[in-house]
Amino acid sequence: MDEQTFLQLVADILEVDASKVDLDGDLENLGWDSLSNISFIAEIDERVGVTVDPDALADAVTVADLRALATGA
Repeated sequence: MDEQTFLQLVADILEVDASKVDLDGDLENLGWDSLSNISFIAEIDERVGVTVDPDALADAVTVADLRALATGA
């Protein structure tokens, strides 16, 4: 998944305009919550076939952290 598509996915989960989301974005400031975590896990599994570790997701602070989890890095 390319960066722009990933950022759009995060924006869709947050129900915000994609222009408000970048890799440096702080998840807490963007309104990321437990429901976002569930949606993210499901979407990444469905779209790219990567199983996101919930414990690692709980440690994510930025959108870049999410991107690393989504790529299995």
